[in-house]
Amino acid sequence: MKTLTIPVGGMTCAACQVHVQNALEEVPGVERATVSLLTNEASVVFDPAVSPQEALVAAIVDSGYEAEVRAETDYVRPAAISIAIGLVMMAAMPFAGHANQTWNWIQLALTVFVMAGPGRQYYVKAFSGIRHGNTDMSTLITLGTGAAFAYSVAALAGFVHDVYFEAVVFILGLVLAGRAMEARARHQTADAIRKLAQLAPATAWVRRDGEWVSVPVEAVAVGDRLLVKPSERIPVDGVLESGSSPVDESMLTGEPMSVAKATGDRVSAGTLNGPGSFEFRATAIGAGTMLGQIVRMTREAQATKAPLQRLADRISAVFVPVVVSIAVLTFVAWYVWGGEAGPALEAAVAVLIIACPCAMGLAVPAAVMVATGRAAGLGVLFKGGEAMERLSHVDVAVLDKTGTLTEGRPAVTRLEGDPQWVRFVAGVEQSSEHPLAHAVVTYAGTPIPAVTGFVATPGQGAEGVVEGRHVRVGRPSWLGIESDLPIAATVDGAYALALDVDDPVKATTAEGVRRLGVRTVMLTGDRPATAQRVAAAVGVAEVHAGLLPGEKLQFIADLQKQGRVVAMIGDGVNDAPALAQADVGLAMASGSDIAAETAAVTLLRPDLLAAADAFALARATVRVMRQNLFWAFVYNAIGIPLAAFGQLNPVLASAAMALSSVSVLANSLRLRGISL
Repeated sequence: MKTLTIPVGGMTCAACQVHVQNALEEVPGVERATVSLLTNEASVVFDPAVSPQEALVAAIVDSGYEAEVRAETDYVRPAAISIAIGLVMMAAMPFAGHANQTWNWIQLALTVFVMAGPGRQYYVKAFSGIRHGNTDMSTLITLGTGAAFAYSVAALAGFVHDVYFEAVVFILGLVLAGRAMEARARHQTADAIRKLAQLAPATAWVRRDGEWVSVPVEAVAVGDRLLVKPSERIPVDGVLESGSSPVDESMLTGEPMSVAKATGDRVSAGTLNGPGSFEFRATAIGAGTMLGQIVRMTREAQATKAPLQRLADRISAVFVPVVVSIAVLTFVAWYVWGGEAGPALEAAVAVLIIACPCAMGLAVPAAVMVATGRAAGLGVLFKGGEAMERLSHVDVAVLDKTGTLTEGRPAVTRLEGDPQWVRFVAGVEQSSEHPLAHAVVTYAGTPIPAVTGFVATPGQGAEGVVEGRHVRVGRPSWLGIESDLPIAATVDGAYALALDVDDPVKATTAEGVRRLGVRTVMLTGDRPATAQRVAAAVGVAEVHAGLLPGEKLQFIADLQKQGRVVAMIGDGVNDAPALAQADVGLAMASGSDIAAETAAVTLLRPDLLAAADAFALARATVRVMRQNLFWAFVYNAIGIPLAAFGQLNPVLASAAMALSSVSVLANSLRLRGISL
């Protein structure tokens, strides 16, 4: 059996995802097919001896989709063209009117152009779906625009009155615009995987024939001896054999403090070396490194995530065949009892026109559009309505610690001793490369005196002369001082002070946890004692510490197996797999770009109150979506019988259709001022 990943173009809803998956699974030799609407990919496990790859591509194309992903501009341009043509047609209406035959012929040509060009994909998908017994929003769009177009052509030929060409063009333009926005969000999300892979350097220093040579990282083999210079990223996983240096491992652990590495310690690809240099032996390369595993886990979590099926698609599964049946019965009944084709056709077309999915098609995107604008003002970016819908159902919020609940950078939190010596200690620390030195310098403020005779003792501390005083700062044990705090200092041999350095909790975190309104769980790579202290301070009862990225992902997967809907809130590269696995990922924009692009929601305000606002707005938005769908359906439920009994001609049916759209838009606009 072989596994093949095929890019798929043209998918717009959860129903599309199911159609492609069913088409692939019907191909002989296919054992399993998984289709992701998020990444626009199909992962197929198949026997190439039974069916070649070409058969899989043909199955996708035959089901009405494309075996390639369109560029963003392929969606934006058709939408812009359709809307522009629709605006021209609408603007000319007061001057030309429906009675002007020359203008009507021009409208016919413009409408045919839009239907055969920008809107062609919907008709291809709808007819292909009908052939396979499937219906979705493409079917509704095809029925509505097709009915309006057919009636308009009949009016142009003199059989009935009035034309509705502009309605056809506008419907296609609006749905294409929505698709362009969704495509852009999915493209940004897919960039996360590429950026993860780019963390590894392109070259590495490898010892060959007794000399250090720079080679492509792909040429490194397990067992090679490598050199890492100051401030370089580590190319592969390995074990130190000589030298020492602090290494920034925040991409793995999320912790801001660098970790001192010495002989025998393990280092990971993509992590950032500090001021020292060292040699190490490669133990894992390429996809086998920790970074490679993070890339793989992120891709798999995105590929297997199934978005919630749209309410509109569920309704359309029943709505479409019912409307078609009513329209056919209406025509037959009027023709049998009246004996004339004109009135029968007029009533049947009125049924199809009022059933046109304008309001149903706007129900979700209108709410999303208004809510997105409101969210931006709150410092929240949603990647489409899918994220809002999923977030509204969340019942467990999983929280990262560093950078999410805390500030994400070390700071002096406590001082014991005489404060007058702080500036002297900062004078020495300003020349130190130690990860905690910057916190001390920041705490001291300005001005900071100069130091002379500076000497650093690796792993212990540093010393120098400041304003004529001999100052030593470092580990208390190195200075012969008994203290539980990590940093102590002496001045002229006498004890001066001790400092506690920690990652402080954000002032808004406790209120943010309370406002989330769901069960909260902290997952962190930090020590249990530190994690418990932070959790107690902010009101999180459940804590799991010392976790690697894969363990965070597995914890979330286990919750999902229990039927829980999980949101993950984080900010680091190490959170990317968990953000992708969660039903909804929320990333702090103050963290890594990779976390922000992997997540479905980006929080521009770097605090948990922004997440609480996102939760509240999502719930309000989904309520409005459901109300919109309800009223759109009610208009059809009332209007279709009236049209069938001849109480609504196509003109009134068109007006009712427009009124339903206006009500949906008005209801959506309430989100601009709704209280959270």
